[in-house]
Formats: sequence, C-alpha cells, structure tokens
Amino acid sequence: MNDAETVDEQLQKLERVLEVARRNGNQLFVTNIERDIAALRQGQPSPIIAEYLTDRERIDGSSQQHVDDQTPQ
Repeated sequence: MNDAETVDEQLQKLERVLEVARRNGNQLFVTNIERDIAALRQGQPSPIIAEYLTDRERIDGSSQQHVDDQTPQ
C-alpha cells in the first residue's frame, strides 16, 4: 500500500467519524476531526497527534504500550 492509499483510507474513516460527531452534536469532536481532515488534505501531520502524543509515541507507537502499562490488573 502506498502513502496516497493510506491517506485516502484515513480521510474516508475521518469523514465517517465526522458524520457521526455532527449527528450527535459533539462540536468539540467535529472541530478536531475537521482540523485533522484539513491537515491530511494539505499533506501535513495530524494536529491531534502533534498536540497530544509525545515524540516517542509518534515515532514508535508506544502510546498503546503506555496505556497498557497503566491499566489496572
């Protein structure tokens, strides 16, 4: 799969999520999803990822491990 296909798939998923957020009236989600869609269309990184993930989480996907480490057993 090439990068264009990945971006297209991401955009399709975000459009579906955006539709649900609009239907549910969740303006915060709508705003954040619209920012992500605009960034992807311009070839820029996700503003949400840039804002909420550390550099290491962005690079190696360790965010899931971090969540798992904090989950009570």
